[in-house]
Amino acid sequence: MDKRDIAPVFRERLLQLQQQSGLNPSEFARQCQLDRSAMSQFLDPGNLRLPRAEALMRIASAQGVSIDWLLGAVGAEHGSQQVASSSAIELVDDSAQRSPLTQWREEISGGKTRYIPAYLPDMLSLPELVNRELEEPLRASSRYSFGEELLNDVKKRGNDLEICMPVQVLQELAQGYGIWADIPQHLRAEQLDYMADLIDSHYPNLRVYFYDRLKHYSAPLTVFGNKRAVVYLGGSYLVVTGSEQVSGLSKHFDHMVRISHLLPHQTAQVCREIKVAASKT
Repeated sequence: MDKRDIAPVFRERLLQLQQQSGLNPSEFARQCQLDRSAMSQFLDPGNLRLPRAEALMRIASAQGVSIDWLLGAVGAEHGSQQVASSSAIELVDDSAQRSPLTQWREEISGGKTRYIPAYLPDMLSLPELVNRELEEPLRASSRYSFGEELLNDVKKRGNDLEICMPVQVLQELAQGYGIWADIPQHLRAEQLDYMADLIDSHYPNLRVYFYDRLKHYSAPLTVFGNKRAVVYLGGSYLVVTGSEQVSGLSKHFDHMVRISHLLPHQTAQVCREIKVAASKT
């Protein structure tokens, strides 16, 4: 196939990916690790230039598609793209210096992280209570960044962070039920105050929603912009990078936000009210 035949197909599919991403051309180029000028040339209808191999690899990897699909060697029936290998299971390394979640957060800039935690969000947890869902040896070896440090880093990068979690987690924490049974009452109360203070001080870059676990369920997951989504399996993460898969999990998160009965401007006060109610029982 002649380059004159390949270039229009490549341009059409690159434009399709950019439109699906919801990013402007500059942001899309940055996500693909390309210069803005190079991206403009690739999208120019009057230009027959094709990317070099390394640029094609960056685009394919960033967007979760195959190089064959980008160049038109694979058909795209009904506009659907040929998805490259775009999922993997990554184990949590108990000797790691920091959480893989922290590394993935650093890969997006100016975007949004959507987060449904297994229990308490790591960045809203006291160091003594981080990762209570993990087995004791792994939890003891964790040397992750939390709290104010992590939230300040999110803000510095120009990112937004949305957290959606069951309100029952806070109620169980306040009462000392389940995994919180061995935590002293004073530390549980301190945790609720700590969480409320961080929500207040970092709004609106940080927005927290509470939903009712008796009516709705979600697996723990995090969506990093439109680049990657991970589902926490317990000791490992299912990681997906295909654009359709990431978009699907983003829509799931947005659905959980829509059904939340407590909104960001209410959540800090709810934390404090749950603490007070528990102290009276």
